Amino acid sequence: MLVSSIAAALGTTSVGFSYGAEIEEVVVTARQRAESSQDIPMMVQSISGEEMEKRGITTLEDYARFVAGLNISTTTPGQNTIVFRGVSDGGGFLVDPTAAIYLDEQPMSVTSAAPDVYPIDLARVEALAGPQSTLYGASSQSGAVRVITNKPDVTESSANVGFGVGQTRNGGSSHEVDATINVPLSDKVAIRLSGFKSEDAGYIDNVLGTTVYDDVFGTGLGGTKTNSGLEAEDVNNIEWQGGRAAIRWLVNDAWTVTGTANFQDLAAGGFNDYDPNIGDLKTVKFAEEFRTDEWLQTSLVIEGDLGFAQLVSATSYYDREIVYQHDTQSYTAYFHYAFGIYYGYQTYNFGEEPTGFLNQPYELDSFTQEFRLTGGSDRTNWTVGAFYQKSEEFWDFYTYIDGYRDSPAFEAWSYYYPGIAPTDAWWNSFQGTKRTDKAVFGEMDFDIIEDKLTALVGGRWYQVDRELSYTVEKPDSRVDQQLPNREAEDDGFIPKLGLEWHVNPDVMLYGVYSEGYRVGGTNRGRTNDNGGATLPVDYESDILENKELGLKSQFANGRVQLNAVLYQMNWAGMQLEVIDPSNGLSAYGGDGNVPFQVVVGNVGDAVVKGWDFDLKALLGENVEIGFNMT
Repeated sequence: MLVSSIAAALGTTSVGFSYGAEIEEVVVTARQRAESSQDIPMMVQSISGEEMEKRGITTLEDYARFVAGLNISTTTPGQNTIVFRGVSDGGGFLVDPTAAIYLDEQPMSVTSAAPDVYPIDLARVEALAGPQSTLYGASSQSGAVRVITNKPDVTESSANVGFGVGQTRNGGSSHEVDATINVPLSDKVAIRLSGFKSEDAGYIDNVLGTTVYDDVFGTGLGGTKTNSGLEAEDVNNIEWQGGRAAIRWLVNDAWTVTGTANFQDLAAGGFNDYDPNIGDLKTVKFAEEFRTDEWLQTSLVIEGDLGFAQLVSATSYYDREIVYQHDTQSYTAYFHYAFGIYYGYQTYNFGEEPTGFLNQPYELDSFTQEFRLTGGSDRTNWTVGAFYQKSEEFWDFYTYIDGYRDSPAFEAWSYYYPGIAPTDAWWNSFQGTKRTDKAVFGEMDFDIIEDKLTALVGGRWYQVDRELSYTVEKPDSRVDQQLPNREAEDDGFIPKLGLEWHVNPDVMLYGVYSEGYRVGGTNRGRTNDNGGATLPVDYESDILENKELGLKSQFANGRVQLNAVLYQMNWAGMQLEVIDPSNGLSAYGGDGNVPFQVVVGNVGDAVVKGWDFDLKALLGENVEIGFNMT
């Protein structure tokens, strides 16, 4: 899905100034080695942890305001869709994301639920625009966000405590407290601990209102039942807490071992959506809404000097558990009026003006291992590596209707299937996915003309195996569909080519061809009752072919920095989560059992064109001004 945007951001920062001051060099590890962001032939924008604190950046949505070419679609922290250069996954639960997020060496991408890492004790956050699949794999089709933490320091002790209070416009008060301590245990070993607790006030009010008036096919029903007793102010408040513990061991002059554990627990009392037809920042809900998001990430990173190259072994484990609950009154009314009343299917007759909610627990377990070698000479730099990841995802989807056990629908099910236990859950579905990713990759740049003309080549070979299971119970405990497990395999090769021309030490022009991908897969295999599906059960990988021309430059003795890029991306076989056209309401002709079939399909091709512009300048003695536009 394409998101068209024109965005601009303007900011100022206080900086120390002395005669001959220039914009501070930003060192990043976007290409898995430390180098100046001005030496990299792509748009890399980085904000330090200290600068994030000054600007009040807490979430990915906050961060995106200061980054050209990056947009975040969100309804509450932790439920984010990352969009680089207008390339979006379109939302949903089945399609893979188009952009990646990393915490140090850990990939954390989840469809429509990229996490917000609370910004405590961070070194920086990097935004890498454009396909990054050579080094970062499938989820970085259009770009990647990298959150880099501070590491334990064996040279000195330090401590920091922060406290803040605030007032939310149209809401209540907010507060936060955090602390970080670094302790050398010897000249070889240090530990670093950090923790935080924060509460952000809500600003959405659940007000008194009535059910929707639904006029599907002229039935014209509803609109009289109220949500009395559920009215509340500032329902979308958010509570965060968590921490990080890290230990670093300098084994000797050549080897370092770092172990880290990150924990975060987020609880949202509601979501940030509201109904402008009701009023500004107001909504009408018939059920309590919430979202909890808890994750634990651990890693062991071993770094060593082999003489001819630097070795990195990164082993990590990631466990994430999410539970969310939504009011589904309008959704419930639609099924009731369309199928229960208009079509006359008793199994959808939920009773007069039904209300309800859905509850979905989700769990992800992921193990990742990556090995990298990085080396070079006076005229070359290279990185090669191998990647392995094994993950399991499982979600339960429970849909409840208030008083369903006493409705005509449950009575009909009990007639056809005697012995069903009374329940208010009219639909349950369960999906599990086991996935194994394997890849080898490499990049190399070499000077054709020393310090003037540099060529870049790279590539990634990948293989992905998936196994998918899916079960439907309708109503609760009665298995309606027990589909056989489905398996899918996808593999391929992704290239990268580039050329840099260093006009002088302060100006670089570059051209890059790169590709990003999302792997193919298989759908749940549900069938409808009125013939075959329009879209196939299996879908192919989609490829984003990127061509860009860019400028990296500094002027006025390093006090002005101007970076810009012009790009065109051809998106072949775009994946999108859709309702299969053969199963829409207008095509319906079955027995009322399977009204919709949501699938991932290759829906066509697209072309994305645009440019990013980023300007920084030192003004006066202590002011830095920045401006970016997409």
